Amino acid sequence: MANAAKLAAGEIQDHMPVTGSDGQPFGTVDSVQGEFIKLTKSDPASGGRHRYLPLTTVAGLDGGVVRLSMPAEQAKEACIDEAEMQQRLSLDPDAKTALGQPQDGPHGSRAKAHGGPKGEREHGTSGQASGPPGQTSYGIDRPA
Repeated sequence: MANAAKLAAGEIQDHMPVTGSDGQPFGTVDSVQGEFIKLTKSDPASGGRHRYLPLTTVAGLDGGVVRLSMPAEQAKEACIDEAEMQQRLSLDPDAKTALGQPQDGPHGSRAKAHGGPKGEREHGTSGQASGPPGQTSYGIDRPA
């Protein structure tokens, strides 16, 4: 299987043909967006819509052709259409990162409730238990 990080780093170029492992043509690269190859909507099999193919389905590059790790017919099932991609983006904020798009700000339940990124302490506390010095959070006295 191909190294997805290397493929995302620019080895897959716009307008490269995409071929299944059976040698059947599958489409043409419109662009690489995060962890997906966006296929052109002008291909006959596209139905006039962009399709998104996960980079994990790519076996490698061969002479300017993107070779898939599965037959073209099977790759159709792995594709996501534009409507499904938009739905994923609306339901999963991390999906934007997968497409290489910036986040809209802090995410996660704590971030929304407190307005900051996950993992930040609410009021700058150092993690020390409240109460008099020398007392643990379990109510056990220890020498100060």
